[in-house]
Amino acid sequence: MSLSLGNTTIGSLYLGSTKIGAAYLGNVKVYESGDPYNPLNLPPYTIRCKFSSGYTPDMGDSQTLVDASDNVWDITLNNTVWGSLFLGNTNIIEVLGANTTGVTDMSWTFYGCSSLTSVPLFDTSSCTNMSSMFRNCFLVQSGALALYQQASTQAITPQHNSYTFQNCGRDTISGAAELAQIPSSWGGTGA
Repeated sequence: MSLSLGNTTIGSLYLGSTKIGAAYLGNVKVYESGDPYNPLNLPPYTIRCKFSSGYTPDMGDSQTLVDASDNVWDITLNNTVWGSLFLGNTNIIEVLGANTTGVTDMSWTFYGCSSLTSVPLFDTSSCTNMSSMFRNCFLVQSGALALYQQASTQAITPQHNSYTFQNCGRDTISGAAELAQIPSSWGGTGA
């Protein structure tokens, strides 16, 4: 989808956290992401999330409020093991970006985050365990299929990926359609 002002196309719009590529105003490049897995150029081991209004996160090693009007926070966990970081958190609405380079364990990271609406691309090149990562994130509308495709085709796929996407997006039309394209070995409903 492109955005236009009058007759001038500005560039591409992306829903959720997947904003990859360049945006132009006429012939002038006004935005370009150098890293498709970290388009916000976040520091190592940092994830930017939007939470429900009034919620103050307390997970990770540090929490920094980035945008008070939208309740957006940077959460930093200075560790390669992110397993269960947001486990069961019903206040997380959207992941806007992350720097997961070097993270080896992302199992159960978003398990039961029932208000989460999208799945971003993560750098999973070092990740060996993605089991139950987005399990029971019922309201996800997009992103699960793209993350599955990226993780399952990288040079070394995660050794543990059972239930990664089980019930992820189950309660939305677009999420269920993505789930149907993910094989059951990853928790999808596909063949």
